[in-house]
Amino acid sequence: DVMHPDVEFCGYCITHPSESKINFQIQTRGMGCALFPSIQKGLNDLMGRSMKEYRAQREEEIFRDAI
Repeated sequence: DVMHPDVEFCGYCITHPSESKINFQIQTRGMGCALFPSIQKGLNDLMGRSMKEYRAQREEEIFRDAI
């Protein structure tokens, strides 16, 4: 991964739309990786992407309502 070379996989899934929890999975490249900084970086990156997607969706809704 270009964003964090120690991370092999980072992802999440929403268990169910009616539940307010997610399953977060992070897989590092090896034993020498610092686990907690990798988790923190993964969560921060995920939150950043989620906010970008939310803003884009919200802007689209506002534009659609204006038409």
